[in-house]
Amino acid sequence: MKQWCCLWGLICFCLMATAQDNPGSALILQATTLNKGLYKSFREFQQNSPSESGDLVIKSRSTAAQIYLLASRNELVLRDAAGQEHKVKNYWGFCDGTSLYIKDNGLNRIQATGYYCTYELQGVQPSRSAYNPADMTVNAMNTPVRLKKVINIVTGEILELSLYNLKKYILPQDPALLEEFRTDKSKRDKLDYYISRFNERNKPPQSGQ
Repeated sequence: MKQWCCLWGLICFCLMATAQDNPGSALILQATTLNKGLYKSFREFQQNSPSESGDLVIKSRSTAAQIYLLASRNELVLRDAAGQEHKVKNYWGFCDGTSLYIKDNGLNRIQATGYYCTYELQGVQPSRSAYNPADMTVNAMNTPVRLKKVINIVTGEILELSLYNLKKYILPQDPALLEEFRTDKSKRDKLDYYISRFNERNKPPQSGQ
């Protein structure tokens, strides 16, 4: 009897460990409440379980800092009991209790969740200088930079949202939608549409499946 109890305990332990390590659990998609805090890894984000909390704040950087210091547009800081701010390093993402953010050249808010979550990198870069004959000055012209990306909620793989990646890696999982994409002459302007359609038609495996 004792041997059977030990064996059953071992089986239960293995099942629990498997459920915790299952990359397809995607629990954050099912969450009714987002837990506030810092994600040290993709797995913590996936399971809605930030490992650190505190008075965490996103601070924006000026355009000048982004250009001349080659810095990202924002950073995450932790305020201590004395009100001092300390830059946070070595983390994967952040949740403020309402929105989700992924660290990728600064913090970027996740715009849509699903099998593929979407977010957009934003920044500025100097492009050219323009001479103003009225006051004989030279003004720097700054160009906004935007790049849409997607993250697979099951594997954590991050891809640029592009025609090539849709055709090569994402839509082949849905042959009917891939065929619609191939025959769509205006698909170049409908990248967000096809990610949204894929998310509507395909749900990631849930915990225990």
